[in-house]
This record gives sequence, structure tokens and C-alpha cells, in this order.
Amino acid sequence: MHHTRATRLLRTMICTLLLSVLSVGVLSPMNESFGQDYNTQDTANSHTFFLVVKASPHAAYQTEASFQNKKLQRELEKLTAGPPYAEALLPDTTLMYAQKGQTQHYGVTVNGELVDLVTKSTIALSPGTQDDLRLEVSALRAKHYGEILTWEDVSKVIPKYSKFTITDVESGLSFEGQRRAGSNHADVQPLTKTDSATLKTIYGGAWSWDRKAVLVKFNGRTLAGSMHGMPHGGDGIPGNDFNGHFCIHFLGSVTHGSRSSDPAHQVMVHRAAGLLTSYISKLSPWALIDVWISGANQGDLQLLQVTTGQEQAVHVRSMRRLSKSVERDVSQLLELETAVDVTVTPARASAPTHRRVLFRLERASLDSRWYIRSAVIQ
Repeated sequence: MHHTRATRLLRTMICTLLLSVLSVGVLSPMNESFGQDYNTQDTANSHTFFLVVKASPHAAYQTEASFQNKKLQRELEKLTAGPPYAEALLPDTTLMYAQKGQTQHYGVTVNGELVDLVTKSTIALSPGTQDDLRLEVSALRAKHYGEILTWEDVSKVIPKYSKFTITDVESGLSFEGQRRAGSNHADVQPLTKTDSATLKTIYGGAWSWDRKAVLVKFNGRTLAGSMHGMPHGGDGIPGNDFNGHFCIHFLGSVTHGSRSSDPAHQVMVHRAAGLLTSYISKLSPWALIDVWISGANQGDLQLLQVTTGQEQAVHVRSMRRLSKSVERDVSQLLELETAVDVTVTPARASAPTHRRVLFRLERASLDSRWYIRSAVIQ
């Protein structure tokens, strides 16, 4: 598997907790005009608010909206701190507004709760105001993310030989593709040389098996999917500079070889649907470990954070599970230790080696989600 220099540098970061909080809600260079428009707003109209949603703090792809709410403005002038924000990831939606000549930023949950991004505490709002905010956030996230459908439904919505637009939810880059085949997921090819070049750019200039969350847009619908970027198999569109096809998975899709669902693809499908945190919170310890391994393999800091509850990086170039785990009943457990055999390519090595990772997991109660508290590569 090929990786860009930037990806290699990311994967060589020392496995430690990062001291700084990931920046949330900062407008990306891709859409600077939105921030400029906001900064030039008439500050006298202080009950005008702006919302920005994006899949990760550093994503260039984002969707924005503005609205007015005098009641919300009055309540923000008398902030009351609530309980700590308990989720592993800060909200994907940011509220911005002007207060005394300065721009204020708060996270907003899907339920309309405000979150102080510095103290990571919730902000108390009246039920009516919170519901107003929830409706605004819900409408914006519906525009930004994709619809999550099972593969059986997707196969009917996007039949073979359909042409559609594919958008990477991180970079925001889009290209055209066509479903050529695939009975358990979509086998897709870029339409033209330009489309192939865009796909390669999304992967940093080199073809890769890394999974990426994507939006598939066809006939007025936007579906949540996960793609890799490696040409393989049959080729049906000559002259497009893509020797083979790549795959797009949807909810419940399975791979060619194993005939089983790919954990890395499934987590990316949920990221593309804006359901990453809720999906992770329901996973078994072994499924959670699969997500952690995917994060380590791709240098995906957000996946590492959502599985551990802490900001961290792993100093490996690649990591793969060697065999599927045999799950056991953990319904009455609050702690668990388990070992997983993997192939690892260390940061300064070129060839993979067989290693074992010892995981320790915890949860606060029998009704709470699991977190990986430590992962030691032996």
C-alpha cells in the first residue's frame, strides 16, 4: 500500500496524549467567503447566528447556514454552565455569533445543546430555545451528510451503469463515477481522466486501499458510503487512466473475498451519515478494537479519539488484524483485557512484522459504552 509523505509523518507521531484541544468550528480555506461575510455583518443585528457543520475538525468540506433568534440571543447574554459534556468527540456543528465586537464559538449537539469548546461543559438553555436550535442543526446536518441505506436498497436506487457524483467528506473534492458491477457492493470506475486524477488527489497522489467516507449523489438523493482508492479487477471504461475499478460500500455491504462486512468501511459509512459517535457507542469491545486498528492503520486521529475518549496518535505506518476475534459474553463486565494478533509496519520499517496488541477496555456502567483505555503493542 502506498502512502503520501504527509500520511507517513502523521503515522510516526509518538503514541501519547496530545495536550491541545482539536480546533472545532474554524472556517476552512475552502470557504473563506462565509467567514468574511460573517465578519462584515452589522453587529447591531446581534441576534443573527451562523452554523457550520463538518465531519471532522480539519475537514475542508462544510455546510453553513444563518438564522435569527432573539430569544437565543437574550439567553446567551446570561450563560449558565451545566454538566460536563461526556462524549468522546466534540459536536460536529459550531454556532457563531457576535458579542461585544467579538465572535463567539460554541459547539451544538444534535439535540440542540450548547457546548463550551474550551471547558467542555454544556450550557443551559430553556427547553423552547434548545428545541429551536435543534431544528436548525437538524436541517443543516441533513443537507451536509448522506442518507444511510442498506446495500439492498442502494442497489435498487443506483442500478448498474448509473452515473453519479462522489464527494469526499474530508477534502470536499468531487468526481464522476459509474457503477459497472458488484453484487455485494458497488464496483465503480471514474468516468474520465480528469475524474481519475481527482480521485488520486483525494488520496494524496497515490492509489490506496485506505477507506474514506463519501457522499454518492444521484437523482436528487445523497447516500452515505465508503470508498477505497485502489484500481483492481476488471476495466470497462477505456481511456480514463484507471486500470480496473474501485469499490464503494454501503450499510451492510460485504467484501469480494471474505463475504463479510468490512469494519473499516462500515465506520466510514456512518461517518458519511453523520452518525459516527452514535455508531461507536453501540459497538462491542471487539468491534471497537477493529475501529481502533483502522484508525492506527490510516493515521486517523478522530477514530483513535472516538474509541479511547482521548486525543492520541499511534507511531506505526500500517496495522492489520491477522484473524477475526471470537467474541464472548461481556454483558456483566465493566472491564476487559484481550489480546489481538496483528501485522504491523513500524514507523521506520519497510516490511510488516507479526505482533500482539494487548487491549484494556472499560465502561462506567453496564448500560454505558466501552472505551479502550490502553493498547500496548508487544
